[in-house]
Amino acid sequence: MKVIFYGKLADMIGRKLEVPAKIPCTVGALRSRIAEMHPGAGQSLTDRRVRACVLGALVPDDHPLGLNDEVEFLAPVSGG
Repeated sequence: MKVIFYGKLADMIGRKLEVPAKIPCTVGALRSRIAEMHPGAGQSLTDRRVRACVLGALVPDDHPLGLNDEVEFLAPVSGG
């Protein structure tokens, strides 16, 4: 499954990541799996302010994923 990160998550994990798909899977399960793979980013990735986007729509953690879905994780930003 293709995963794309933005903001500080991209700095910690990298811009893109290919995660072997385990179906059935939800956004929350994918989030937890990536946090296990990248423990240094785990706390940031599981922050409730980090939103997931699938097919151009923001989705909750219980959203089911398909084999060919591309998931984007959007880290919160701060302005000045």
